[in-house]
Amino acid sequence: MSHRLPEGGRLIDRSRPLPFTFNGKPMRGYHGDTLASGLLGNGQVLVGRSFKYHRPRGIVTSGPEEPNALVGLGRDKTFEPNARATTTELFDGLEAGSQNHWPSLEFDVGEINASLSKFLPAGFYYKMFLWPRAFWKHVYEPFIRQSAGLGRPPRHRDADSYEYFHATVDVLVIGGGIAGLTAAKAAADAGAEVLLVEQTAHWGGRAPVDGVEVDGQPAGDWVADTKRALEAMPNVRLRSRAMGAGVYDHGYALVYERLADHAPDHSIPRHRLWKVRAGQIVTATGAIERPLAFAGNDMPGVMLASAVRDYVVNHAVAPGRKSVIVTNNDDAYRTALALKEVGLSVPVIVDARSHATGPLP
Repeated sequence: MSHRLPEGGRLIDRSRPLPFTFNGKPMRGYHGDTLASGLLGNGQVLVGRSFKYHRPRGIVTSGPEEPNALVGLGRDKTFEPNARATTTELFDGLEAGSQNHWPSLEFDVGEINASLSKFLPAGFYYKMFLWPRAFWKHVYEPFIRQSAGLGRPPRHRDADSYEYFHATVDVLVIGGGIAGLTAAKAAADAGAEVLLVEQTAHWGGRAPVDGVEVDGQPAGDWVADTKRALEAMPNVRLRSRAMGAGVYDHGYALVYERLADHAPDHSIPRHRLWKVRAGQIVTATGAIERPLAFAGNDMPGVMLASAVRDYVVNHAVAPGRKSVIVTNNDDAYRTALALKEVGLSVPVIVDARSHATGPLP
């Protein structure tokens, strides 16, 4: 079972506990947690059900690529369906609930669909529900609509406000990792007006988690120094919690900024859409780990190696007391070392290559 480690956590502040609820169950996290790390820290591995067969689903990633941990947030006028737990920052009093199950997450009668899978091929309803025709509108279609989808649309008018903003810059840099910070600094030093956006609340990307060095100093220190230098430059704007949402022709880009999701405040707009015209656009968006394909790789407890490393290092959350690592490249060995450093057991590393070259001591 996943659990909170007694110490560590690069991004969390243990002096600032945050109570929240999941499916009405009281839980506790810390300032700096995401909803996903908060759930894992409380031993909540099962977070949802699959779309068609209602198979159990757990947290797979630690970022915006998360396919499973889609939850409903808030209630009434502040309700939002299909929010990713991995990108939702925890705040005091957050209310979250799982989706696509009945009567409960743990006991879902829809799971019977898996036993009937041979009778439910893709598009089966277009052939099975043809007769009698009068049943389609009043029986079949309402049933299909009730069964389809994951979250439910809000029933109340949205209580939040939103805004858009126009910006014209010489250089737009999307991504606040090492490459993005370096590109922004180089452009700013050349006199360009720069807008640097990062989709998370923290700068530096994966480098601080992986413990690498940049220009002879720890990545975390380099990031802090570079960020301070950029903040002191009048021709640079830095926006965290701002995701590059689209890059189009003629230097046009959209940036989606979350202003109040991490600290709900109805006196300010919740989100801002930036409409940016840039002379040049630098996309320093990094890479996403590709999961391996094997039977059962969609079950709760199976996570990306990079995500495990993020939860252990950033949030002091362990995926379990013992972990088996399956890989076909060197990067997963960093996860093995990170787990060993906090006292967790890694009894087996399965490497698909004939010659493993990972950085084990």
